[in-house]
Amino acid sequence: MIQIDFIERKGHVLTKSTLKCLSQVASINPTLGCVHQCAYCYARGYSMYPGDGKVFVYENMPEKLQKELSTRRKLPAYVFFSPTCDVLQPIPQVLKVTYDLMHILLEHGVGINLLTKGRIPAKFLPLLQQHKELVHIQIGITTLERNIQKKIEPYAATPQERIRNIEQLCAIGIVPEVKLDPLIPGVTDTKTNLTALFKVLQGLGVNSTGINYLFLRPQIKKNLYKTLGNTPFLSKILEYYKTSKSMNLLAEQSRVIALGVEYRKQAYENISKWAKEFGIYAYVCGCKNPDITKEPLCGMNWDQHFEKPSRQKRLFQE
Repeated sequence: MIQIDFIERKGHVLTKSTLKCLSQVASINPTLGCVHQCAYCYARGYSMYPGDGKVFVYENMPEKLQKELSTRRKLPAYVFFSPTCDVLQPIPQVLKVTYDLMHILLEHGVGINLLTKGRIPAKFLPLLQQHKELVHIQIGITTLERNIQKKIEPYAATPQERIRNIEQLCAIGIVPEVKLDPLIPGVTDTKTNLTALFKVLQGLGVNSTGINYLFLRPQIKKNLYKTLGNTPFLSKILEYYKTSKSMNLLAEQSRVIALGVEYRKQAYENISKWAKEFGIYAYVCGCKNPDITKEPLCGMNWDQHFEKPSRQKRLFQE
């Protein structure tokens, strides 16, 4: 049973994220809570998280966004949907608010950068096609195996639905980026798993993917035990983290437990090589791997897509 409540947004609609790659980017969170209940979701550990099975929707957010944009002398180049929830949750109330927000932004000439593990409803496609030069979409997917995916992302879209997302986007002239995030050691980072995925992505015309491994935090570890406790996956995953390291992600207040740097370096090298065989460029971003690279490649890639990096950086200085 899912509890849906409407609440009012009191503060600004466009906000700053604590994530390094988003620190100079306007972001928007239409809800508190997410029904996907991914085991690795860091937002489930936030103090403001309403609890599993509860979603609070900011009903007044479209109206506030209209007013906010009308008072700005300069508009952002693009807005990121959404650091703390998936805005394409299969909830009509969430989808309505999300659609209205996107429509307002695109009509104002403001681009949208969307990361989702949900299913893109048919209603969204004409809007995205009409403004495709302002749309950058990232599809999160790490496996084609439904029996694995449903254990770690129980209520998110199936792998087949996400592949359908990519097909539909390509059909309207939007080639999405794929995010292999988070990869789970020994489960989704194997050559067999990833080359099967890369082969399908190559056939769809996808040419870029960001890669990152699972971080452990207290709440994520608790969720893994809850979700995977009766499966062979849990002990396999935890075995890899016996030689883990504590790492500060710079822009966040808390530290995370990451796989050892040598393991990640070698694994990223292997994955990049496998991806290259299928014509796909795989990159590691410094926002989540500061001990491997200092380059914030996520943000650089987004800026290049929208071609307005200088305008974006002035957003929060006015």
